[in-house]
Amino acid sequence: MAALLWSKMAATGTSFYLLAFVCASLYPLIDHSTFAGLAAILLGWPWIDYLPSRALPLAIILNAICIYVILAILSLALALLRHASHRM
Repeated sequence: MAALLWSKMAATGTSFYLLAFVCASLYPLIDHSTFAGLAAILLGWPWIDYLPSRALPLAIILNAICIYVILAILSLALALLRHASHRM
């Protein structure tokens, strides 16, 4: 369980997601075109469909949690698979 709580792969993947969101959020400050902020909104998908638009940060946090959990489970599964193959 401790491996699930601190996984380097999950932390790295989640960091890349959050960095992409920060960059996408800052882009409309540089480019004032109509759809400049669309990338930041799309990074909140699918939660942005169910939450009000002012709750975009909550959608990003939910996505970051989902990404972290999925990558941590994959990392744990790979570690267990490697451990099992060494036993044989």
